[in-house]
Amino acid sequence: MVALVLRLRLAQLSNGLRRGGVQLLGLVVLLAFGVALTGYLLDAFGALASASAADAATGTVLIGSVVTLGFVLVPLLLPGDDPLDARSFTPLGRPRAGVVWGLALAAVIGVPTILLIVVAAGFAHSWAWNPDAAPIASLAAVLIVLTGVLGARLARSFGAVVLMTRGLREAAGIVLLLVLLAATPFVLMLLLGGDDPQLQSRLGEWAAGLSDSPLGFAWAAPVAAAAGDSDVAWQRLGMAALVLGVVAVAWHLLALRMQRMPAPRLDGSPAREAGLGWFDVMPATLVGAIAGRSFSYWMRDGRYKFALAVIPVVAVLVVVPFAVVGVWWQNLALIPLPVMCLFLGWLLHNDLAHDNTALWLHVAADTPGWADRIGRIVPVLVLGVPMIAVFAPLSAWGYGDWSVLPSVFGVSVCVLLSGIGISSYTSARMPYAAVRPGASPFSQPQSSSGSSGQAVAFFGTIVVSLPVLWLAGLGLAEGGDWPMLTLLGGLVLGLLVLLLGVWAGGRVFTRQAPELLAFTLRN
Repeated sequence: MVALVLRLRLAQLSNGLRRGGVQLLGLVVLLAFGVALTGYLLDAFGALASASAADAATGTVLIGSVVTLGFVLVPLLLPGDDPLDARSFTPLGRPRAGVVWGLALAAVIGVPTILLIVVAAGFAHSWAWNPDAAPIASLAAVLIVLTGVLGARLARSFGAVVLMTRGLREAAGIVLLLVLLAATPFVLMLLLGGDDPQLQSRLGEWAAGLSDSPLGFAWAAPVAAAAGDSDVAWQRLGMAALVLGVVAVAWHLLALRMQRMPAPRLDGSPAREAGLGWFDVMPATLVGAIAGRSFSYWMRDGRYKFALAVIPVVAVLVVVPFAVVGVWWQNLALIPLPVMCLFLGWLLHNDLAHDNTALWLHVAADTPGWADRIGRIVPVLVLGVPMIAVFAPLSAWGYGDWSVLPSVFGVSVCVLLSGIGISSYTSARMPYAAVRPGASPFSQPQSSSGSSGQAVAFFGTIVVSLPVLWLAGLGLAEGGDWPMLTLLGGLVLGLLVLLLGVWAGGRVFTRQAPELLAFTLRN
């Protein structure tokens, strides 16, 4: 099975050279860009070999982390079908484990992997002058290549499952553009900063943080060895190997799961699986039925998928300006989670308008308003609560002081629950024209503006959360019992706003259900 997959991969590459003139020209341009970028990286590593120890450490970690991040994330944003989609092998009935190993080896056969191998070899060669760092660098180079290849496969397979429609591929391109725009101030700062001592100090802080992250473990290992700290070097190498193991297991499980999924149709649309989907999972009640339909929308509708994909990008865009102006990077660790909670709760502010004709089911069944409101918020709670549980400890760890953990929990819970509550009201009271089901997330509906509903939900959440933010500020400044008070206040205030919003939104839905149905049919 492995040999079959490798032969298919070689056939794919050879067929790519037989494309039309415009497509072939595009491949040549991309290849030239990749070769030029590889040459630049090799030249940079060569220059770092003769630089001072501090400059070599900073440059190696920063450049290497960007290389790893780019190699893993760019495949997630590539248009077109995945040439190594594990679902395509489902009709063959071959052993799933053999397909997984074959796909992993086939991923090595390609121009991007060859260029990554060249870059990793140049990185290892740049440490050849140091007998302590040379063996560490050689092992690190192997881990860099393997992690990059498997990470790229994991990202591309994830994208093949999640970003299946044309609209979502358009969204991926916009996300890439936003990331590039966010990186522009950073690049300009590097180009114009020169030998600015403040800039060098800031870059050193970023490199120190990346050295102890999955992006920089392998790249920073020879740096520690060259500094005479062999224990730290081997620890970082071990952590890099652990990261590789996690990526490999995740890729293996995802590839096995994909082979149990229906193969994609020729038009690129996802095939339907047997069963009732989320309706099989949710209880057979009013709230359960509405929650099941909402889950189906959130997991399959391109409009919801795009909104979810943008949330982490927005969190990064908010942090970048503060990082550029020199805000202490530990403080930046506290920003992304509340921002993501804010936008996740805000996504519901026009949820009812996205139903279009489907709202007829609720009106015809005389669904109580409270059941409609509660059922719609279940998917957001299922997404938001685990997100807070995972990222709140990471935020406290990044800040470097675990005493802020209750404050992070309190602020995040308050922002999420308050946003859900206010959005539950505005979606029924102030709906506005939305993109139709099946349309691109970037298509523009022809109707009146919905700025009032957007503003009420967004700024209302911020205003309601101000008391908890004030308590959190006292906790950061004075410590003591303020963090626990922040947690308690966030839970109480968030639940209160959530219950009031659901109650008020339910009353509006019950009273104006026919008018809401007419609105969704028109818009």
